[in-house]
Amino acid sequence: MIIGIGNVGSTSLKSKIIDIDQNNHMKTLGQANLDKIKSEGESNFVHRFGEEAEQKEIVEVCGFEEGIKRILDWYVENGVISKPQDIEAMGFKTILGVKNGANMLTPDILAEMQKYAFVAPVHNIPYIETIGIFDKILDVPMVGVFEPSFHYSIPEFRRLSGFPWDWYQNLGIKKNGFHGSSHRYLSAKAYQLEGTEDINLVTIHLGGSSSVTALKGGKSVDTSMNFSPNSGLLQGTRVGDADATGLLYAMKELNLSVEQAQDQISNHAGLKGTAGIGTDDLREILEASQQGNTRAKMTIDLFVDGIRKYIGSMATVLGGIDCMVFGGGIGEGSMIMREKILDGLDFMGIKLDLAKNKEVNGQMGLISSDYAIDSRVKIYIIPTNEEVVVASFTKKVVEMGRDLKPEEMIFRF
Repeated sequence: MIIGIGNVGSTSLKSKIIDIDQNNHMKTLGQANLDKIKSEGESNFVHRFGEEAEQKEIVEVCGFEEGIKRILDWYVENGVISKPQDIEAMGFKTILGVKNGANMLTPDILAEMQKYAFVAPVHNIPYIETIGIFDKILDVPMVGVFEPSFHYSIPEFRRLSGFPWDWYQNLGIKKNGFHGSSHRYLSAKAYQLEGTEDINLVTIHLGGSSSVTALKGGKSVDTSMNFSPNSGLLQGTRVGDADATGLLYAMKELNLSVEQAQDQISNHAGLKGTAGIGTDDLREILEASQQGNTRAKMTIDLFVDGIRKYIGSMATVLGGIDCMVFGGGIGEGSMIMREKILDGLDFMGIKLDLAKNKEVNGQMGLISSDYAIDSRVKIYIIPTNEEVVVASFTKKVVEMGRDLKPEEMIFRF
């Protein structure tokens, strides 16, 4: 089955074409990504045929519909597919709904996503728009693999927030957890490498947004993100964990509407807002920090400190850690950040091999010191692949002709 994958941001569109055979072997036929497509002007168009090297060009694209057509045209012109209708289904890494499984994106499910558009505005709104465009162009099944589905196994008491009980009961305000497709992939690969699921595992996804998850017996038992993606670790432009009264105080003093406050904590906070150098790109913030920018240095320290605290809390939840995995753009590609995060954790049995950390950077491999001699915890870098997870469940939903409940969604190698 040839499946298209849509990974949508507020101003970007990433896509892949994946072919899954009868034995569920997957092959990436091509990928194409566009940025800056919500405004007039130049966009970066990065594309790849099969496993060939990425190519980049500058194009003029404005709006998701124009961007989607440009991407589909490229796939056809370069022989990835012969025509758009070769795509038999579209899968999306959807963020938040009500059912939160792997769902056919019917009008009812899209209405659920619209209901939560305020909670996840950076994600739900552009997804709803692009799903509608793909549906109009391709007229094939549209499937959403919802991020919280991986975290269904978190004990219910751990989902509570301490807000008034009827907010939990009537509004559904509770811990959802996100980055489900990434944590699902990272954990499945770790189980394959370790040859067992009977381990206490911590998966650390660090990128434009970041989270830490604890897994016991193959299931998520806690995660750093809470009700919304505006929670947990410091995010690229989002606030992460914060005191609710601090937000209310700022709204009162600055006379902010609810919508204005949401914009501030979603688009002007996090790494970008704290560093104050006009970007949420951690590489640029790290560089500014190394050049003596005080705010940038504090931002790096705050981000690292939050990750370390969550590693400690997940160790408490699990009763110790056997294995730890780094994934995501920062987790895979920044040896400096991994070194900062793991520095001084020897007391937990966590010890990084600095030479391996440098040698394996950006690739899959073991970066801990010798097991049972220096480090009791195995530490891996595993390049994540959310699209493979989405494609797998998209195929199952289409073939079974029904939605999948979270407890049915098991992904293994």
